[in-house]
Amino acid sequence: MKVMYPVLFYEEKEGEYSVFVPDLNNASTCGDTLEEAMEMAEDLIAGLVLDEMEEGNKIPSATRIEKVSFKKLESIVDIEGWDYKSKFKTYIIVDIGVYAEKWGKELVKKTVNIPKWINTKAESLKINFSKTLEEALLQKIYKK
Repeated sequence: MKVMYPVLFYEEKEGEYSVFVPDLNNASTCGDTLEEAMEMAEDLIAGLVLDEMEEGNKIPSATRIEKVSFKKLESIVDIEGWDYKSKFKTYIIVDIGVYAEKWGKELVKKTVNIPKWINTKAESLKINFSKTLEEALLQKIYKK
């Protein structure tokens, strides 16, 4: 599933970029370069949308870019002495499926078989089976 949101970019006098996503409660991020700022915007959108999906909430609708206003944002975001040299708006498209595979928190139920004596000992030690399996799999995956 892909989502697309209008995003407002401000190029600061020092060369960095401030980024705002009005449709996601004016969520913001930044980047040292335009490329980094765009990547950060994509990560921000993906994280917020993925969180909403995992909580079972409705994903916010995207506003048409023509209706997104710098003036409205600037009246809400009170940054004293904000000095930028340019600003522009564009859409950022995010493939939520890619982010879900990498960062999703949705749990998957698995059935495993272990020797009875290990089960008995682990239960007596109050070991969390799910957490232990997760840690072991991460070690195996990332060869830590």
